[in-house]
Amino acid sequence: MTPAPETAARRSVWVLAECAQGHVQKVTFELLGDARKLASLRKAPLETVLPCHPDQTARLLEELRPHQAGRVHVLQHPALASYTTDAFVSALEPFVRAAPPLLLFVAATANGRDLAPRLAARAGLGFFPNCLTLRPAGGEHIEITRVTHGGGVHAQSAWLAGGEGPPLLVTMKPGVADASPANPAAPLPDAVRHDAVIAEDRLRVRVLDHLPADPRIQDIREAERIVSGGRGVGSREGFAAVEDLADALHAAVAASRVAVDLGWAPYERQVGQTGKTVAPQLYVAAGISGASHHLMGMRGSEKIVAINSDRKAPIFSVAHLGVVGNLHELLPALARRIRG
Repeated sequence: MTPAPETAARRSVWVLAECAQGHVQKVTFELLGDARKLASLRKAPLETVLPCHPDQTARLLEELRPHQAGRVHVLQHPALASYTTDAFVSALEPFVRAAPPLLLFVAATANGRDLAPRLAARAGLGFFPNCLTLRPAGGEHIEITRVTHGGGVHAQSAWLAGGEGPPLLVTMKPGVADASPANPAAPLPDAVRHDAVIAEDRLRVRVLDHLPADPRIQDIREAERIVSGGRGVGSREGFAAVEDLADALHAAVAASRVAVDLGWAPYERQVGQTGKTVAPQLYVAAGISGASHHLMGMRGSEKIVAINSDRKAPIFSVAHLGVVGNLHELLPALARRIRG
């Protein structure tokens, strides 16, 4: 591997870009938004680490372009085309050790949750998982708020940045930060290419093919489309209309806390402050009034469609498209139209 960046070690803020099937994932843009704010407040350089196949580099840099990723360190190797634990840990550990940053942001996705603790342990980094916010708290301290106990508790900690302790790796909860382009007219980022050295005999897993996730069992935090039902669905039998529309859209099924409490959907499908935070491309809220604890869990969705019989329901305040009507008439009709 070529040497790691000769930035002022322990001063820079890094973001680990997450890619899938040759594209930068939305959560990376969320991380860049958080990291950019923190780097600005601490007057620290922002840099992005991009593990990928050499043939993917040009496209991925173009996708990063409007998001002000700072200097991009491209770790190139054919084994980095798709995520595997062995390949990514092998590539990243020596790179991070060579010039450790002040702070490394990683997404708390399925891949990030697999990689982060291993990388932290192997590279000698401090580790804070499932973080919501990081902000300066006077002097060299950074205040960290993170989620614990299955989302039921928010814990606050203070970390002495640049102190005697190790550099820090944090995983950030997806769907919380803004992913909007910082500068749509920005030029291509300054890129430094590094050839990762990965011992072939250490790769215990190889990716042979990509199969689309089954939305019926997919973690709703990873879903691109979600149809969610609330109290207005009326009953467990009535929830079938939500499931049918989700099937037509190839979407995941979710629910409000009330619907879960009533036994109409399992807890792992609950969206909200006491459930899961989601940020899909499309979120259809059927029969959900829009209490504040639910809005906290889904307001980061790219497009929100609300269907409710109460035109004063708070859900309409965040919806991009609102429909006032009977969901038991609208959802089946919409499902039939989608199926053609």
